[in-house]
Amino acid sequence: MKKRYKYPLIALSPILLAAAVFGIEFYRNIGKLPDESRFARLPYYQNGAFRNIYTAPELPYYPERATGKGGFIRDDSYVPKGRLPMHTLDKNSFGQAEAFAYYWLGHASAILELGGQRILIDPVFDNASPVSLPIIVPRFQEAPISRENLPHIDAVLISHDHYDHLEAATVRHLADKAARFIVPLGVSDRLQSWGVPSEKITELGWGDAAELNGVKITAETAQHYSARWRTDRNKTLWASFVLEGAGRRLYWSGDTGYGPHFADIGKKYGGFDTAFLEIDAANAGWPQTHMFPEQSVQAALDLGAKRMVPMHWGVFSLGRNPWYVSIDKAVKTAAHKNLPLDVPKMGEKYRPDSFRNDGWWTRKELR
Repeated sequence: MKKRYKYPLIALSPILLAAAVFGIEFYRNIGKLPDESRFARLPYYQNGAFRNIYTAPELPYYPERATGKGGFIRDDSYVPKGRLPMHTLDKNSFGQAEAFAYYWLGHASAILELGGQRILIDPVFDNASPVSLPIIVPRFQEAPISRENLPHIDAVLISHDHYDHLEAATVRHLADKAARFIVPLGVSDRLQSWGVPSEKITELGWGDAAELNGVKITAETAQHYSARWRTDRNKTLWASFVLEGAGRRLYWSGDTGYGPHFADIGKKYGGFDTAFLEIDAANAGWPQTHMFPEQSVQAALDLGAKRMVPMHWGVFSLGRNPWYVSIDKAVKTAAHKNLPLDVPKMGEKYRPDSFRNDGWWTRKELR
């Protein structure tokens, strides 16, 4: 009779341990879901989920150009050949928050100073993934500042709960440091499960506003969706934002497809000094949940914006386009439409009155 040896179990134990570790990490990064009864009377909440005002198609899990690899697995054929030019920041880079200044941190993350308030928008410093595997939605460039080196933050503003906009590790780090968190409906439950006190959180539905020491922040419509796993799609809201302070009116698109909502918002507010608009991650597989760059420029015109600053590009290869395609198209289209478009580097202090484009994204060694 043959003996049964336990050595195969010993060989498998590291794999099982790794699976357990990643499983725990994944679970901790999803966050808690809200009580659905809170939203039952909202016109844009039906059958247990938030919905777009304008119809948006279901989003496939794999972009059309990523056949066989999966849409969010590392593929270096889309990334820059070298590091993009960047201004490195730390706490000493910031003094008192100014009337208006903007620091792009890459993709859709930014520090916005308005009316003497410092607002951190959609802060993501690691890969846009629920687990720390370097092949899943990896960055192709580090952020210009680490979460540990952030200056004092008066408010953290979140547009929606996707991993490239809402990072659990950063929320946990800022839970006892940031003075306030302003989020769309339902996202507060995720934040509380990561340690943010409920009294620090302000939830906004579309059309709701919050006051931040003289700065008014209003959540407006966007055409997108939410999810941190396959079973929680549209259980929390997504939003764009209008920020008003120090005599300026700004628009932050968050993630959105192109639609009539831009003209509606432009008419409602009478135009904007600057519109920060997403230009990348569009793919033919999801034509109404992200914008192609030509649509982003048209959105700025619909909003009545005096100038446009592109965001949601330069860090992740989500739409499976070469990294420079979207910015090239946005710049070309804006020039044709006579729309001023400013392209600051990551970490660069941006003020529209003194900014001049230097074409850094066109450098041949990066393509």
